[in-house]
Amino acid sequence: MSQSLTLMWHMIFQHNEKFYFCAQTGLKIMIETKNKYIIKTYQNNEIKIQFKKLDVSTNEILAYLSPEEFNSYCKTGCPNYNQKWTCPPNCPPFIDYAKNYPKLNLYLFYTSPNQFDFISQKDRSLTAYNFIKEELQSYLSEIEPVNGKMIAANSCEICKICALIKGNQCHIPEKVRYNLVAFGFNVSKIMSDLFQHKIKWAKQNEPSEYVSSVGAILKEE
Repeated sequence: MSQSLTLMWHMIFQHNEKFYFCAQTGLKIMIETKNKYIIKTYQNNEIKIQFKKLDVSTNEILAYLSPEEFNSYCKTGCPNYNQKWTCPPNCPPFIDYAKNYPKLNLYLFYTSPNQFDFISQKDRSLTAYNFIKEELQSYLSEIEPVNGKMIAANSCEICKICALIKGNQCHIPEKVRYNLVAFGFNVSKIMSDLFQHKIKWAKQNEPSEYVSSVGAILKEE
């Protein structure tokens, strides 16, 4: 499903909680207003990770789904394309995959590369991004409910070499989890529209202001 309109979000308050409301879709979401964070360690250095969570219905996220467009970017720009069972063009259609899960919890992790000042400046943003992506992946794995499924923050890395390369089926299909990009979601728009959070890009030899990663949990209720 391709997004054919620009979504306009209006800030409203209800019962002392902060919401965003979209007139075109009727979608109302609550952004947690408290400044939440967790502390993790990288190379014996403490790293502060900010995070936000929001709850939507699975149908409401379909406005950001455009597999034809975003899978084409994977095909031309990602070395994992058709090299893993969890990457395009091997992903199932999201609508089919999520048909038994009407609820979706979205999670945003972000952090400043400046906390990685023990890394060379040119490598700082990528190091921070890979770190936060793996931390979100671990977090989602830990909280995945029995009656739900994680939508990963990263492509599958369980096996060193995917069975697909040798023309075989996945050895552990019960552990297969796909990510938002692989399904064909516009992750940048999900961040900006739903989380009110813009992606920041690194410049040549200059770290970005922050790096971000998004994942989700599909739930039955």
